[in-house]
Amino acid sequence: MAVYTPLSLTQAEQLLAPYALDPIIQHSGISDGIENTNYLTSTLNNGYILTIFEHYTAPQLDYFFQLLEYLSKQGIPVPQRIKPALQPHSLPTWHDKPIALFQQLAGNSIQHSSAQHCTQIGQALAQLHIAGKNFTLLRKNPWTLTQIVNISHTLVDFLTPQEHALLKDELSFQQKITNNDLPQGLIHADLFRDNALFVEDQLSGIVDFYEACHAPFLFDIAISVNDWCIGDDQYIDAQKTRAFLHAYEGIRPLTDNEKQQYSTMLRLAALRFWLSRLRYQHSNQQAGKDHELITHSDQNKDPDVLKSLLLKHREQITFCQSLLYENN
Repeated sequence: MAVYTPLSLTQAEQLLAPYALDPIIQHSGISDGIENTNYLTSTLNNGYILTIFEHYTAPQLDYFFQLLEYLSKQGIPVPQRIKPALQPHSLPTWHDKPIALFQQLAGNSIQHSSAQHCTQIGQALAQLHIAGKNFTLLRKNPWTLTQIVNISHTLVDFLTPQEHALLKDELSFQQKITNNDLPQGLIHADLFRDNALFVEDQLSGIVDFYEACHAPFLFDIAISVNDWCIGDDQYIDAQKTRAFLHAYEGIRPLTDNEKQQYSTMLRLAALRFWLSRLRYQHSNQQAGKDHELITHSDQNKDPDVLKSLLLKHREQITFCQSLLYENN
């Protein structure tokens, strides 16, 4: 993970002049995150997150900005974008890259989740799914099975023979499954532990909506279960999973079709993030040659973690399904 675009304090002051902020007293790069560059930029009374978008264009960002504004009005704790006071309708750029300034939310992400954390995330995810039903903009899922297949072709050279066999077999299995009958709508699509904030073990914010799209709700559930509900043995923890699913279904009960495809979707979510992290790992090696990166090691972004999870899901179908039905 990295800060891709260097930005000094003096440069930040010049860039943020249209926002008419109080004097900046702190400006430091945030190593969390994969796609964008983020800085913590603070004044005496307020904290902000300054984001430099490395890949998105201004028109593409309009979806995410409108989504955050909509969710905030629905009571979902998301970052508030600050518009330039002197040029409220403009989107500033830095080296031709769009930038945005957000109010810093209180709290911190957690490294080790408890059943209490899983309960709150399950509730928040269900609330997000319900709140998003009236959001009129639609962004297609960039990680459909078709896209996953296409991306897998670009990664073949980086796989061992065993990994290639696993990928081929799992794709063959997933292509036989149809999920057209699954309820769909707005999903976060990346609600891992580093994208939620807590204050004294109480959820205070959900961040990083740049994977948000229109897709099966069950896909979102599987993505979160695969991260939040992992136990000390690096596999699904029964207590955490029951807490998550019970909390979610207390707000939005799952359909019969969702329950039937639950373990299959756990596998698809693990496959998706195994491949995306593998792609990031190799693209970042090239980025390191082209940029002066601020990086740190984070095993939570290790593609092997999701590969191992996929392997275990393939072996533990009955166990995974049993945790779902035990909530009834």
